[in-house]
Amino acid sequence: MIQNPAYYQMVLETLCTALEDARPAVRAKAAEALGKIGDVAIAPILVKAFKDTSPEVRSSVIQALGQLILNEA
Repeated sequence: MIQNPAYYQMVLETLCTALEDARPAVRAKAAEALGKIGDVAIAPILVKAFKDTSPEVRSSVIQALGQLILNEA
């Protein structure tokens, strides 16, 4: 997990913005990156992203949520 709070917030905002991108590949990579952060507090953001119309994005969200769960175990 990112230790610097200001940097963490900047990364989180950037990835949340990327989840709104018009390109599914960008949204999918953003979801993937959110999962790699490893902070379970991000889960609600990913759950919201699961409503995406793109199967690629939804798949990345599922994988990201799985990473968060594994990090908590």
